[in-house]
Amino acid sequence: MKILAIGPLPPPLHGQSFADRMAFDSLSRTDDVTVIDTTIERGFAGNRLPPIWSPKRIARIVSILWRDAPKMWRRYDVDYMSVGVSFRTLMRFAPYMTAALVKGEPYVLHTHSAMLYDNFVASSPVKRSIMAFFLRRAARVIVLGDRIARATAHIVPPSHISVCANGVDDSLFVDSISEPSADGTVRVLFLSNLMEAKGIFELFEAFRLSEEGYTLALAGAVESEAVRKELDRLMSEYPGRVRYEGVVTGEAKRRLLAESDVLVLPSRNEGQGIAILEAYASGCAVVTDPSVGGIGDVFRDGVNGVACDHRDPRSIAVAIRNAAIRAAFFAGNNLKEAVKYSSGAFAARIKNILEESLRSGSRLY
Repeated sequence: MKILAIGPLPPPLHGQSFADRMAFDSLSRTDDVTVIDTTIERGFAGNRLPPIWSPKRIARIVSILWRDAPKMWRRYDVDYMSVGVSFRTLMRFAPYMTAALVKGEPYVLHTHSAMLYDNFVASSPVKRSIMAFFLRRAARVIVLGDRIARATAHIVPPSHISVCANGVDDSLFVDSISEPSADGTVRVLFLSNLMEAKGIFELFEAFRLSEEGYTLALAGAVESEAVRKELDRLMSEYPGRVRYEGVVTGEAKRRLLAESDVLVLPSRNEGQGIAILEAYASGCAVVTDPSVGGIGDVFRDGVNGVACDHRDPRSIAVAIRNAAIRAAFFAGNNLKEAVKYSSGAFAARIKNILEESLRSGSRLY
């Protein structure tokens, strides 16, 4: 296939840019892929977007569109777009979707959040109409799990919704679970950007409730000065037991996962949680809240780890303790589960959906 692949690429590193890099690279090995990188800012901004009418932001968007106009107007078999789920972030792709409609090419929208329907409902009638116009003309709307698909079906007919779980960097896969620490210490890991929406403050409080034999490693970009101050405070309270690893990739990430017993992700807003899948591949037990976003599509309490209430630090602390007790059991289950999240399996899912979009036609109405 001749594919135009559009979406944000790292840096900064987050779930969407990571998945885009994996998908675009994998598709490029088998198909003719032209890439448009839509990243505006290379610095990490956490959950905060710059002012919409910022002159710098507008100038950057215009420069990207000007830079990539020749690519946008060439002919392709299918346009594959990794889009945002708010009105604002979806409209970033309006020029690309419009170009596809003018050319009569099918376009596929890949969403990486569980919030599309919530944002749609919260938007004004005019914004809902515009969002629906573009969403319903997509050959396919890709979501992360069945739960998100059911919500999205209130906007887009189910026949045009495809489910595609995320993938994991193959270098993170291990053949066997790691040995427990020699001194019996429980090694807890938080692997995500340190953001309020990821439950970072609840995790800090949960650690304070934990017993003496626990350590906590944190890896990811720090969202704000408030998070930084609280992190520094926690490290000063528990010297030697809490450490911050910064943003980790490659071998550093592999080492950190391989030496951990329990991965904790008490997020309040999560599409699926690539860190959860990475923990599976690395043989870690997981503590998370399956009621959040699409986490429940890939995580089962008592099978992959222990469920918690992400709003309650005590619940998180108890779940960590219970996960540690059966860490070897959960790790074994997760190594078996991880096979379906390999980069090859992920790429095959994407390619199948793109091929289906060619057979089904370019739009609904």
